[in-house]
Amino acid sequence: MESIPIPESISDYPLVIIDVVKGCCNREYEIPEWDIHFTKVREMLPRLNSFVKQHRDNGGRIIWVKPVPWTRENLPSNINKLYTENTDATFYVKENIDKYNEFPEAIQIEENDIIVEKNNYSAFTNPKLSELIDDSYLIAGVYADGCVNATIVEGWSRGYFTYIVKDLVESMDSETKQYHRNHLLNQTWPLMYGHVILTQNIYK
Repeated sequence: MESIPIPESISDYPLVIIDVVKGCCNREYEIPEWDIHFTKVREMLPRLNSFVKQHRDNGGRIIWVKPVPWTRENLPSNINKLYTENTDATFYVKENIDKYNEFPEAIQIEENDIIVEKNNYSAFTNPKLSELIDDSYLIAGVYADGCVNATIVEGWSRGYFTYIVKDLVESMDSETKQYHRNHLLNQTWPLMYGHVILTQNIYK
């Protein structure tokens, strides 16, 4: 990863940030009985704010992607079929639904930033995202093995080149989720879906 070239035109590539919303960050959405905790996500937010500002200051566009409220009436038939037929996969939001897809107070969004909403795992299921990307983009956000991965895979299949910002991609705290995150960052993504890079190497 150390030898990955950082193009001089990196500031021309939009930074796409996946699902940094209250439902994926805030304590009130943690489910201890399912071992769902977001400490590592919250610890990432100051780093994310810092890099977002740096990318803006260098002329980069910021695209925040957020989910619809994750309830039956807002989701497509394939997700509802999965959730209905496999209780292990079911993840409808039942508490604080009205605030689930709001951005947390810790996030600094500016007027010129772009917000894209999605009702599926991949952000590219909203055609607006493709209209905002030419050929390459940077990606950050949560969760590594969920919506971030789905977006990376679909974006690559559409022909976009992906720069995955390693220190700005997080997942839940559990050992299993962190294992999957590390495997994706160190094995799957750099070998199949783009370049994995660190913020400290982008704007030296």
